[in-house]
Amino acid sequence: MRLLPIALCAALCALLLAACDRPAPATSQDSAQGAETATASLPGQGEDAGRTVIYRDSFGVPHIYAPTVEAGLYAQGWAQAEDRPAQLLMNLKIALGELTEIAGEGGVQPSLISHMFGHMRNAGLSVADMTETERSRLIAFANGITDFYRANPDDVPPWWNHPAVTPEMIDAFGRMFLYNWSIDEAMGDLRRSGVDPDFIVTARASNQWAVSPSRTESGDAILLIDPHLAWFGVSRFWEMRIHAGELRGSGVGLPGAPYIGLGHNENVAWAMTTGGPDTADVYEIELDPEDPDRYLFDDEWREIEQFTVSFPFPDGSSRDYVWEASHHGPIIARGEGVAYAARMAYDSSTNRNRAWEFLNFAEDYTGAVAACETLSMFPQNVMVADTSGNIYYQRTGRVPVRDLAYDWSLPVDGNTSATEWQGFHPAEDHLQVLNPAAGYMQNCNIPPDAMIPDSPFSLDAQVDYLFSSADYGPSRDGWINQRGARAIEILSQDDDVTIEEALAYAVDVQPFGFQRWVEVLTAADVPASAELAEMLDWDGQITRDSTAALKYYYWRTALNESEAGPEIRAVVDDHYAIVEQRQPRQIELDDEQLTAVREAWLAGLDRMRSELGDTAQPWGRVFKAGRDGVGWPVGGGGGDDLGLTTLRTMGYTGPNENFERHGVRGQTSTQIVVLSEPIQSWLYLPTGQSDRPDSPHYSDQSETVFSDRELKPSWWLPEDLAGNIESRTEIEPRI
Repeated sequence: MRLLPIALCAALCALLLAACDRPAPATSQDSAQGAETATASLPGQGEDAGRTVIYRDSFGVPHIYAPTVEAGLYAQGWAQAEDRPAQLLMNLKIALGELTEIAGEGGVQPSLISHMFGHMRNAGLSVADMTETERSRLIAFANGITDFYRANPDDVPPWWNHPAVTPEMIDAFGRMFLYNWSIDEAMGDLRRSGVDPDFIVTARASNQWAVSPSRTESGDAILLIDPHLAWFGVSRFWEMRIHAGELRGSGVGLPGAPYIGLGHNENVAWAMTTGGPDTADVYEIELDPEDPDRYLFDDEWREIEQFTVSFPFPDGSSRDYVWEASHHGPIIARGEGVAYAARMAYDSSTNRNRAWEFLNFAEDYTGAVAACETLSMFPQNVMVADTSGNIYYQRTGRVPVRDLAYDWSLPVDGNTSATEWQGFHPAEDHLQVLNPAAGYMQNCNIPPDAMIPDSPFSLDAQVDYLFSSADYGPSRDGWINQRGARAIEILSQDDDVTIEEALAYAVDVQPFGFQRWVEVLTAADVPASAELAEMLDWDGQITRDSTAALKYYYWRTALNESEAGPEIRAVVDDHYAIVEQRQPRQIELDDEQLTAVREAWLAGLDRMRSELGDTAQPWGRVFKAGRDGVGWPVGGGGGDDLGLTTLRTMGYTGPNENFERHGVRGQTSTQIVVLSEPIQSWLYLPTGQSDRPDSPHYSDQSETVFSDRELKPSWWLPEDLAGNIESRTEIEPRI
């Protein structure tokens, strides 16, 4: 079978840009001492009232104060370019389908994807259809980016060959991010049919939970926002605060995207995790035996359209590539006498920026409802809390209405109009709940029935593709992962959550169900030793200083590598018991399985001695967080197959020559938001705010708050920022 290779390129290339020659707006910069003089009153007040000023706090995070929304978005674009000068333009370059200019052959597949799914083509149509206010705000943001590079031409690499950043480029980047989930869903449909396309699925995970005022000490709702994505590349978040007209809040976003992506304004906080309804399909179409460039539809042969794109390469050459499409969508694979076309629910009518405007300007949870009603959000679990004490959840996405006679988790018959979509489900059809009776809820990438015991959701009462895409787990319901189970364990036992407890829960490092594995070790007749005694006395905390946690890792790794490992794990783990509120099933292992447990324990200790010199090393000896090979010890596990996944989740590289493993994904921008009046918030990044290696904020959060497992205050209110200002930059927006 011939497959069209469309794997996303994970590696980004050497970063250089070319300068533009237009004049830059006037700016003025002050050191911390000068900033203190210029802001004798609170930030944004006194002499700075009515000015557009970017204050930076002691972690280098920009706090934008501006008189209007447009001026604030201009400053946001400016600050993003200042902090992430190469990453921002790389994000746009990928969305434009121009990555081959930098990455050569490695950029072909992502560039083809951008053309096949029409990121820039649809962006042009979308921007033209925006309201005047929406367009003017997008223009202001794009102008801020452009003007930063004009003022700082040395920050522009030679591969950037556009005279300006345009609103269409910004919208195209938003579409690239928006479409990724649906593209992965389509590839999942194809794989389940036995066809394996040459496509790399992006690893995504996240945590979220909300607690009602009735279960918190302060009487305010509390929300956890905790995306788990790659720490480097397109999905790496950028931190910000903003006070610009009615746009006021704190959170994170992606370089190249306006507004607060995840975070809070003055009234509402919002979180999102991967998992949602089915927003993409694959159609199997019959090809004409006499002309394989034609396909059958409703008893008539139709032409497969062919599109040629020319991609430039770093050596100055260009190469032509052809992609194909049926009326269903682009062809993603061909087989013997058939082809497979992917159809996305999102198109030029999708206005991603409108959805985020609803979130950023929301006055209560109904703003999030309005955002979901746009049908412009990617398939996600959206969880919201507001200062009125509400907590709200919706499993959102743009979901086609389909004929239930077909199994939409697999490729469907594309030769008949019977499988054509029949419109889109309105948001009111989506699974949603306001203020659940339990007083809390969580969704850590699990199906809706596992969010809380006695869940209000059941697959029996729902259309299956609305309940969940088959791509988001082993089945559409009836299971839970370690993170979800641990969240329920913690939140169900605490009916008076304090702020300190919420901050601790956000960075919890105890893997759910570890006690059952310690019981297995006890039953395996392991020879007595100091190491065993330590393991049996372990509190289950995977902290950076825990020596028992590292022994647990080496044991579980050795067991997982054994032939008996997977079947033993299936017997021991019973996470769903906490959802069903029952006792976990009894552990029954035979002698052969217990022997495998014992041998794995001894093998794990031997490997520790071989790799680390002894068995007394702590978790942080191996597991690090940082950049460029420089890391600091961290606590927190990852790896469901090892039983090591904790709420503070991280994914690590393979071992280096010193048997160290460095974090590359996991907690990306963890936030705790207390919905008091005014709102209080805390957060951290895994590395630092700046991409400039000579900046003190290149990896300062890795070394301090992230390694220490302590979220830092956002200082988003002017009175909190006042004592923590590192610099002040005044700019003149071009809006």
